[in-house]
Amino acid sequence: MTEPQIVFIGAGNMARALISGMRQQGIAGPNIQVHAPSNLHRGALAEEFGVRSCPAQAEKLPENSVVIYAAKPKQMPAVLKEWRDSLRSASALFVSVAAGISSAQITTLLGEETPVVRAMPNTPAQIGAGATSLFATATVSANQCDTVQQIFAGVGKVFWLHDEALMDTATALAGSGPAYVLLFLEALEDAAVLQGLDRVTARALALQTVLGTAQMAAANSASPSELRHQVTSPGGTTAAGLAVWEEQLRPLAQRALAAAAERGRILSQLLKTTA
Repeated sequence: MTEPQIVFIGAGNMARALISGMRQQGIAGPNIQVHAPSNLHRGALAEEFGVRSCPAQAEKLPENSVVIYAAKPKQMPAVLKEWRDSLRSASALFVSVAAGISSAQITTLLGEETPVVRAMPNTPAQIGAGATSLFATATVSANQCDTVQQIFAGVGKVFWLHDEALMDTATALAGSGPAYVLLFLEALEDAAVLQGLDRVTARALALQTVLGTAQMAAANSASPSELRHQVTSPGGTTAAGLAVWEEQLRPLAQRALAAAAERGRILSQLLKTTA
């Protein structure tokens, strides 16, 4: 079976991560093309991965192409108006990694018959350890879902959602989650430094602790709650520290995810008013 032409609109970090994953899966460089205003960015991708570097403007596409929108969300209305005819004539599958933009908004710009997949990978995709949430509209075929699965499995684990309303929550969790974890690492490091530990050692200990614990949890069938109880002796040091965390951690996590999800909904509404 002939590989589809994969067309990137945008040449930023996420495009680079996905292209790297595709090339590692054996997708030929000439079957991937990158459209972006910056000749420097798309030229760097062409040099590193052997993909085709193309100007930002729309062009005729091969039949059944896969077009991945990896540019800024606010640019989508203008960009899709330019690409609409090319996408329609090629019966292209459109994949959006733009946060907060619904499939209904996309099909309003491209046409109701356009197959659309929304994708929300997170930044660990850059090292092949990403978590990507996916939602497909009813016009996306099983074969097209398989193609999208292959693309994003190249940069980590893939999670399909059957309710688009949950994309904002998935984005708030996995899309924004790396920043939460990094803030937690900062806080642990700073707290240890205040207790007298040197910063280099504090950072290394915090990083290895979070990394090792995540790997342990991923390799274990027990829930995080069960694992936590296994390492918490009554009256011990861990119990003393957890007592402080329990005062505010759960409410903070709930408020953080709610705030991030609500921001996604607001961004979607803002796009409606500017489109």
